[in-house]
Amino acid sequence: MAAHVGVDTTYNLTTPTVGYTSEAESDQSVDTAVVRDETGTVVIAVPKKLVTNTQTIKGKGDCQLSAVTAGAFSSGTLKIVSAKQTESADDFPDFEITGKKFSSLD
Repeated sequence: MAAHVGVDTTYNLTTPTVGYTSEAESDQSVDTAVVRDETGTVVIAVPKKLVTNTQTIKGKGDCQLSAVTAGAFSSGTLKIVSAKQTESADDFPDFEITGKKFSSLD
């Protein structure tokens, strides 16, 4: 098997044109609705319909803050919710871009 060094995917996010991605992660979560009886024991547990997918890329370069735009979320479409830039006198600037995608289990 061939070795791979670096980030294999940035999921639905795009690396800024003046940056280099060194880390990418994706997390998907579904909340659970529960019913407890008089003793506090869970008797019913079912997943809620909202699925939240959070994607983050980190790297070196300019995060292009203009990628964060106002507007409504659309089901199944990734929307960038934050872009963070950190600079120091000793190293290249760091960036972190986070996007969220909401969808339904149905």
